Amino acid sequence: NVTLTPRCEVFNTGGVTTSIPDLALSYTSFQTSASTGSTNFKVRCTNTLGYGLALDTASLTDGTTGLQLALALSSSATHSATPTAALSTLTGNGNAGQTYYVHGTLAANQDGSSTPGTPNKLRTLTISY
Repeated sequence: NVTLTPRCEVFNTGGVTTSIPDLALSYTSFQTSASTGSTNFKVRCTNTLGYGLALDTASLTDGTTGLQLALALSSSATHSATPTAALSTLTGNGNAGQTYYVHGTLAANQDGSSTPGTPNKLRTLTISY
């Protein structure tokens, strides 16, 4: 008899990881265009296992700069400025895994703050299956 315990994990070429690469954005106070950036990560789940992904928030004020930031979780490399905290009804494909993206947007015409506040740069990604 064989018993299979289904599993999902964030991974990279080195194996299982607990962190996703940083999302790098630069911004100049009052700039007239939005600043955008993206980072990506891979998730592998047992073949045909249904799962979902969720960020702890899709809109926040950066504690260090005072800038409003929108995050969009996506299965597409095409940038999205629409805040999206969750993806559902995903299906595992085994060892190959699937690539997902976190797109970030700093809207135009923000002033920010030169007095650093409390950092809140870490976000939490939850995999439900």
